[in-house]
Amino acid sequence: MLSIVREIKSGFTQLFPGGRFRYVLVVLAMLAAVISVSELLVMKFFVNIVVQEGEIERDRFILLGAGLAIFFILTRVSQYYQKIYRVKAFARSFKALRKLKNRGVKNPEWAMAFEVSNILTQATQLIAVLAFTVILEPIFAALNLLVVLVILAVIGRIFAKQLKVQQELQVERDGKRARPQKRYGTRIKAAELGSLLAGLGIALLLAVLLFMSYNGDISLANTLIIFFGTRLQNGSLSSTSRSLMRYAKAKAGAKSPDEDDE
Repeated sequence: MLSIVREIKSGFTQLFPGGRFRYVLVVLAMLAAVISVSELLVMKFFVNIVVQEGEIERDRFILLGAGLAIFFILTRVSQYYQKIYRVKAFARSFKALRKLKNRGVKNPEWAMAFEVSNILTQATQLIAVLAFTVILEPIFAALNLLVVLVILAVIGRIFAKQLKVQQELQVERDGKRARPQKRYGTRIKAAELGSLLAGLGIALLLAVLLFMSYNGDISLANTLIIFFGTRLQNGSLSSTSRSLMRYAKAKAGAKSPDEDDE
């Protein structure tokens, strides 16, 4: 996991100059975390409404449903602008660093910037979901944290190996580099292996959640909310694995002017 932190920190400082560019990226990542927590809050409100459906007056039920729909739409709109604005942030950062000498040239640094942004976003989402789970069920949250750390440690080892492999594939042998099929295939295999391991870890968490719910240790409403939060974590870990391997390939391609764009 330390390899992930070191590499992303290095990429972050390299691609984004100090000052407002870094602040903008951090704010965008934090906004993604807020959106993730908002989605869990939407789910909590939805579950509470459904569970108490027979006990809520009709007018109040309609009002709560409308408020839930508006809140959900706001989270979707916020996510849309969060993803769109980061492109402008990247362009301004690269302009400040004079990275783009020719705007018509495909630049692997764009790919690196997107993956750094994606990884920071997924990291903040993981932290936000973990914090939300602590509030609902501290015991399950402790196990959740342990499983996530183990998964990230394994993905980190795969990532460290992939950095070396992609760099080796860029080295010309007998005047030729490795074929695109091998470069892309190696990256995809590593990414999906990390995603598969994340899925196995999440499956373990879901089994524990089901057991605790069966024993009555967690309420029905909290069980459903934690279930969706755990599924959200699975998506974040899988996305992190794929982004890390794409970053490794893009970093290797940044040192090769002939690298084809993904």
